[in-house]
Amino acid sequence: MRKRFLIWDNPKDAILVLTFLLMALGCINVFSASFVEAKDMLDNGYYYLYRYAIYGAGGLIAMGIIGWWIPYRYLLQYRQIWYGIFFIMLVCVDAFGVTNKGAQRWLYIGGQSIQPSEMVKLSIIILGAGSLGEYLKRGQPVSLFAKGMCVPFLQAAVFAGLVLVQPDMGTAAIIFALMIGLYIIAGLPRIQLLGLLGTAVVGVIVLIIVAPYRFARVKIWLDPWQDAGNTGYQVVQSLMSIGSGGLVGKPFGMGSGKFFYLPEAHTDFAFAIYCQEWGFIGAVLLIALFLVLAAAIHQIALNAKNEKGFLLVTGINFLVVGQAVANMAMVCGILPVIGVPLSFISYGGTALIVNLAAIGIVIAVYRDEVKQETSQQEVAAVFEKRKQELVGKRSVPRRWQR
Repeated sequence: MRKRFLIWDNPKDAILVLTFLLMALGCINVFSASFVEAKDMLDNGYYYLYRYAIYGAGGLIAMGIIGWWIPYRYLLQYRQIWYGIFFIMLVCVDAFGVTNKGAQRWLYIGGQSIQPSEMVKLSIIILGAGSLGEYLKRGQPVSLFAKGMCVPFLQAAVFAGLVLVQPDMGTAAIIFALMIGLYIIAGLPRIQLLGLLGTAVVGVIVLIIVAPYRFARVKIWLDPWQDAGNTGYQVVQSLMSIGSGGLVGKPFGMGSGKFFYLPEAHTDFAFAIYCQEWGFIGAVLLIALFLVLAAAIHQIALNAKNEKGFLLVTGINFLVVGQAVANMAMVCGILPVIGVPLSFISYGGTALIVNLAAIGIVIAVYRDEVKQETSQQEVAAVFEKRKQELVGKRSVPRRWQR
């Protein structure tokens, strides 16, 4: 577990360095993308930067507590309690949550807004890893038709349904996809996987057809230029911002997208402003950071000797890096607009805290594995020392003789 990873002594150090680098880029980009709107709307150009820093500090505290103090097995042990808590929170959102821009996705607690659906993404990974890992530990093959083995899938479906009501089809799809990903990693039979994916595709098509605004969004995704001044405006402005960055980007703060041309410039479409001011080289650098982060997390997953730890870390890789890839694909027009944040780079308090807490869980898994390895090595060293002492006395027990 403590093997070198590229230029670092171990993958944990790599994850920490990369996380801090991404947060530094996030601070810079959030300020650059938001200061015009913040100054005009809130009379404080630093408003969103301050908020990012506050949520980032909270997330780092959560990462530190989880990563260095809380055994990750405790999170898995009480996974059903987490499910109950977030189920109640989602019901509360649907009942009397805060509505913004046509969506009811937020709760106000202590004067601060939180988005429970972002927390659900991490809780669904904990739920799936704990349940499926238990079956793998017993040597049971994973199947949706085995007794009790479909429960995590049904729980994910309940979460996705509650989020879909908000309405937030993108987040609902991610919640569902995270659980399906865990089933695949756990060894779901191919025939069941194909049936599941086929059902999911049909379900998505039906949901798109029955909601005119979703159908229009998919239609404009295929050709945003057909209505560049209206429904395709955001995608067109995003592509123009990315393209205008050229090789090295525009001077810092001079990207035109933030001057009320590109909606959601500091949130879902933060990558477009980043590309405009950092250029192609900066975009390649950011993608490389996420790829290296994915490789470091994957190495910890591969070295985890516990099935639950393996599934947990792999699911977090899907969440942190997979969402980042989905966001960049969305901003570039490869995927339709689904409202997925860019991990650490987009402004979003709940998402930032969740991502940092997820990194803390990865570190907790690493810490636990290192602790077990150290304990085993110490036991082996004591055993070997005792063996040598007895050899010196010419009285080696028969069971130690080779």
